[in-house]
Amino acid sequence: MAPSSQVRMRGLLFVIVADILWGTVFVASQIGLRYTDPYSLTFLRFLVAAIVIGVLIILFDKKMGVLKQLKNRWLWLIGIIYGIAFVTQYVGQSLTSAPEATIITNLDPILIPPLAIALLKDKITRAQLLAVALGLLGLLLVASPGIMLSQVKLIGDALLFIATMAYALFTIFTKKFSVSSIGASFALILIVTLVSLPTALLLGGFNPYGLNIGIAGWIAIAYLGVACTVIAVTIYLRGLVAIKVSEAGVLFLIQVLVGLVLSGLLLGEFLTLIQTIGAAVILLALVFGVRLKRDAS
Repeated sequence: MAPSSQVRMRGLLFVIVADILWGTVFVASQIGLRYTDPYSLTFLRFLVAAIVIGVLIILFDKKMGVLKQLKNRWLWLIGIIYGIAFVTQYVGQSLTSAPEATIITNLDPILIPPLAIALLKDKITRAQLLAVALGLLGLLLVASPGIMLSQVKLIGDALLFIATMAYALFTIFTKKFSVSSIGASFALILIVTLVSLPTALLLGGFNPYGLNIGIAGWIAIAYLGVACTVIAVTIYLRGLVAIKVSEAGVLFLIQVLVGLVLSGLLLGEFLTLIQTIGAAVILLALVFGVRLKRDAS
């Protein structure tokens, strides 16, 4: 296998592992939300990540250059966009129904390809276009049992769309500005930690002196902070260097599949027949969206 192919395969592996980790966020968050509100949970997740990064800065910053990366204005822009995505997602979810939230918050595979074409001059294959269409169909089928037009809340749906667009722009801009080093990834997480604090204080009523989070809650927060933030963000940005953004967008569908499987295994939320068909369609979309041969990348 040629070295360039090896780099691309490693990039695919990193992005896939990151998406698998992010697919576990829903279940871990469900546990954490038993002990605190979503805004405080988000801040605590990034705070744990920031503490871990702080220790690494003390020990290894001469090699990583995290403090140097914090002077990068584009990194601050990307961090603010990423932070806005978390805020608008939680506010939007509280104003609309779960099915609409399921569809809108997972539209990245549909939004990223056109943005990649417009901003990065990516070329989209016919197979990837088919994957986008199948991905949307799969999402509709997965969410279909609970969709009722009377439940649609315009403001909530609009905020969720803003969140999804922000996540898509996060992927686009990190690729465009080559945010891939460990130092840049860690600096980005520190920025999001600062962005999430005001929301926790104003919307979540976060009180550092009145935290009453049990052991299970802290385990969930630690997992979200380390596995789903420090590790996932770092390897995702590292992997994104080696593959197209449009391809990475399709791989976001992995998060839906992982979330569905874990919800059934750990929370007892099993799929209906229609949802199972939807999951199968999403899996088919992944097959069309990712080609292992380098000439399709």
